Amino acid sequence: MKQVLFSDGRPIRYLIRDALLDFIRQKGYRPGDQLPSEERLQEIFNVSRLSMREALQLLEEERIIVTKHGSGRYVLSLPSNLDIDISNLQSVTELLNSYKISTENKLLRVEAHYPNAEECSLLQLEPDERVLSIERIRYADVTPIIYSIDTIPIKFLPSEWSEEDFKGSLFEYIEKKLGKPLHYSQATIHACRLEDANLPFETKDLIWILLKQLIYTELPEPFIYSRDYHRADRIQFHIRRIRR
Repeated sequence: MKQVLFSDGRPIRYLIRDALLDFIRQKGYRPGDQLPSEERLQEIFNVSRLSMREALQLLEEERIIVTKHGSGRYVLSLPSNLDIDISNLQSVTELLNSYKISTENKLLRVEAHYPNAEECSLLQLEPDERVLSIERIRYADVTPIIYSIDTIPIKFLPSEWSEEDFKGSLFEYIEKKLGKPLHYSQATIHACRLEDANLPFETKDLIWILLKQLIYTELPEPFIYSRDYHRADRIQFHIRRIRR
């Protein structure tokens, strides 16, 4: 029986990926079980070969399936938590949407201020050039899973900006409203605590994964200094490493 995919505005490869995950769960596949052939999956989901291949590639990158050349594709694991490919530059909103995670985005504060020494160095600013810091929390149901602080030079923003501009996807606002395509980032990652942060939830005994990024436009110019704290008990990162 063919599956019917309903568009929710995302690229088709993500819709097929989600449908494949549902298919794997509904059929009771376990790690080590072989999936139907690519051609058979195309028939089941009534999609093009290219779209199916792109969706299968997403699942391979997420380590959910593995390809054994000459044999086929096999289930590797089913993630119980959010498993993120750290090599893919995307906003928190894009990330959560791609995993169909229902979240609430709470804007804590938007504050204009003069940059500190670190912000001056990273964003290539003079001490008298003001920046805007945006603090937000993403909740999955009632659980806070990501706390974000994004800092942007005010010179890049329109004169009539408002807090409403920053309640949605920051990447979308920058790329679509400001017309500044974001190209790549330089990032560091480490574990930390948030015990001293003034946050509207209990942080005691929680470990967070701090992803610091300096995000560039294609000029290139540093545009955002981003600090995203991810709940370590809910989120993990992975990256494909190649021996050279």
